[in-house]
Amino acid sequence: MNDLVKRVADRDRAAFGRLYRRLVRVVFIQVCEVVRRPSVAVAVTRAVFVEVWQLAPRCAAGQVDGLAWVTAIADRRAVERLREIDGRTPPLAPDTTSSSVAN
Repeated sequence: MNDLVKRVADRDRAAFGRLYRRLVRVVFIQVCEVVRRPSVAVAVTRAVFVEVWQLAPRCAAGQVDGLAWVTAIADRRAVERLREIDGRTPPLAPDTTSSSVAN
């Protein structure tokens, strides 16, 4: 995955196509879980991959985990879109680590 991001950073369209094919379902499902509307999730997913193409040169320079980077973009975009639609933020997942830290 990281190699694909590096190649996308070099503007390799074939690498971008492979990255898209590998991650589009993951991103769509992630976005759909936040916005709860498939038609909105389609638009947000497209925006995620446009941003991936635009920001890949900066990402590759920082040696970040490619999957984590793409899913972070997807999460941010989904939450932004939900705020635009409903004016709200999705609830956070329950924190399962706090009880073990307190003990």
